Amino acid sequence: MNLDIHNYLPLIIGVVCLIGMTSCSKKVLYEAPEAFSEDYISTLSAEKQMASRFVTASKKDTSVFDTLLSDNFISYDQYWGGEKYDFRGSRNSDMSYTQMKPIRILQDSSLVAVHSRMLGDTLRFRWDILRIEQHQIHEHWSNVNDSIGISPDGHSEIDGPTIPEQLELTDSNRALVRQFVNQCLIREDGGARKFFNLGLYIQHDRNVADGLIALLFEVIRMKLSGTTLKFETNYHVIAEGNLVLSASEGFIDGQKIAFYDLFRVEDNKLVEHWDIVAPVMNFLNSKL
Repeated sequence: MNLDIHNYLPLIIGVVCLIGMTSCSKKVLYEAPEAFSEDYISTLSAEKQMASRFVTASKKDTSVFDTLLSDNFISYDQYWGGEKYDFRGSRNSDMSYTQMKPIRILQDSSLVAVHSRMLGDTLRFRWDILRIEQHQIHEHWSNVNDSIGISPDGHSEIDGPTIPEQLELTDSNRALVRQFVNQCLIREDGGARKFFNLGLYIQHDRNVADGLIALLFEVIRMKLSGTTLKFETNYHVIAEGNLVLSASEGFIDGQKIAFYDLFRVEDNKLVEHWDIVAPVMNFLNSKL
């Protein structure tokens, strides 16, 4: 997180005072999630099925992309970016991975986001975001990072709930995350306390333990170490039920970074967080 530490002092004091009255974040253990089966994928919307085919397509089958991608397709992938045939060639010639296995698929109007394991010379996790209209994929964004182990409380970067619930709350949950990102991360206006459940905050960031206190201590550690972190632009908030993905860009110590943050929302509070934070060569030129 990138807020001025002074904005956190009241929250730190308040949370510490609550320790005697409330328990720390509840201990939650997850089993490793299985990749979605073809039978399950077949029950999803046409757009989600297209997104799954896009992500899982064999590198030997070029016809898949001929069918799925519009003639005006553009990818902003840092490694495979480009127009239709440039993307296909770069993706299918990448020898660093063998296959991708989707774990979560979210759809918000024309945007579909896929959270996957990326298997190959190392285990990686990635998000692919697609704009799908009139039965074709027109735009593609992504973020990927190597897995370097589990969090202090034993969570992997991808375990936990995989199926969106409470679909009737999609709009309010989207608005909550959008407000949090804009107010607390981009504008740095403080007021983070109201967005979190103080008794339940499950953290999948590889460096941070569960609970809001651990998150705040990580903020303090970064400040004391001289690390500078700045969210600059938020270009997607994709919500389906209680799962909301925010895609942003900014800087860590002056280096350009893509921040993909997935939140689970419960009772209008942020209760769980996954992220992929990775360097980018260039910021995006496209805007919604």
